[in-house]
Amino acid sequence: MPLKFDKFNLTILTIVLASALWIIIFLLEPYDFWTSLSLATFLLMMLSLVINAETPARTFGKVNLSMIIYGVASGLLLYGFFYFGFQMLKSAPFLAQGVSNVYELRLSKPTYAIAILLIFPIAPGEEIYWRGLIQRRLTEKSSPKAGLLLGAAAYALVHLPTLNPILIVTALIDGLVWGTIYQLTDSLVPGIISHVIWDILIFVVLPLG
Repeated sequence: MPLKFDKFNLTILTIVLASALWIIIFLLEPYDFWTSLSLATFLLMMLSLVINAETPARTFGKVNLSMIIYGVASGLLLYGFFYFGFQMLKSAPFLAQGVSNVYELRLSKPTYAIAILLIFPIAPGEEIYWRGLIQRRLTEKSSPKAGLLLGAAAYALVHLPTLNPILIVTALIDGLVWGTIYQLTDSLVPGIISHVIWDILIFVVLPLG
C-alpha cells in the first residue's frame, strides 16, 4: 500500500529532516553555528506553516495580557531553575565542561548578532516547529500526555549530534516545560516569549559560565 502523505506523515518526515540538519550543523559545520542554526530553524518553521496551512490566529493561538505574563514568568523561572541548579552542581567536572562547550558557540558571532538571531528566527521558529507542528500532530495521533512526552523526547534526541549530555538534557527539560505551556494554553505565544527570554538570558545577558 503506498504511503499517504497526510499531515501526520509529512510531520514525521520533517523530524528526519530536522535530525539531518542538526547532524550537519554540529558535526559537519558548513558555516558558523548561528548562521546554520538560523537557516535550519527558518526552514523548519516555514515547513510547519505550510503543512498546517492555517490562519495566523489558529497557528499562534490566543494573544492577550495573560499569555504575555505567562510567557515572561515561565521564561524567568526556567532561567532561575538552570541558574541555581548550575550553582549547586558546578563543581562537577562533567557539568562545567558541558556548559563550557555550549558557550564556545558564542565565539563565532558578536553578541548583538546572536541576540537578534535568537529573537528571530531561532526561538519563535523552534516553538512553531516543535510545539506547533510536532507536539500538536503527535497529540492528535495519540493523547496529550503522549504528545507532550514524545515531542519533548524528539526535541532532545535531535541534539544527540552535539555529543554534549548537558545540552541534550537541557533540551529535554526545555521541551517538557514549553510543551506543557503549549498544552495548557493552546497557544504558541507564551512559549515563544518564554523561549526568547530564556535564550537571551542564558546566551547573552546572564550566561551561566
